[in-house]
Amino acid sequence: MQDTRDSFDAGTVVAAKLSPGLLGQLEPVLRRMLAGQQLFVKQPDGSYRPKGCQLGLARSFSFDDLDAPAQQHAGC
Repeated sequence: MQDTRDSFDAGTVVAAKLSPGLLGQLEPVLRRMLAGQQLFVKQPDGSYRPKGCQLGLARSFSFDDLDAPAQQHAGC
């Protein structure tokens, strides 16, 4: 069972997969790009964005959208 408390600070990088239900709702191209383990950065407003956002992805995700988030340490 996943703990649903978000204790990460803004700017923290976490590794997680998007929840299967949310992933299934994305457009096919985004679904392929965001499938599997990704790095997300917590934003000051509490949302999470894929690290780098090279795609110009305007969408942010909530903590509940992330499956088993784990903080990444420097050098990872």
